Amino acid sequence: MELLCKRREGDCRLTTRKSKFSGLFDARAAQGAEGEKRRRGRPSGDAGGKRDNKAEYTQASAYVRRETHRTVKSMLALEGKEFSELVEELLSEWIKSRS
Repeated sequence: MELLCKRREGDCRLTTRKSKFSGLFDARAAQGAEGEKRRRGRPSGDAGGKRDNKAEYTQASAYVRRETHRTVKSMLALEGKEFSELVEELLSEWIKSRS
């Protein structure tokens, strides 16, 4: 049991009332006792995506008008493509046109 502080009329008296969250804490402790550990953070992907292959990719930022960005994102969603794929295609074409 946890000791909770009840404030009434400026004094602090301790009581042995259980917290309303104690059931959650007990369930969480039971999960840990069973040996089931959950990992935190992003899942380690073995799909070989751009975030996994950091040697080949770099993150770039650019300012784009909001309306343009919204329109592009919705069109890409319909096609099932990512924004990064479009940027890669456009930059590659730009490089080809300059060389």
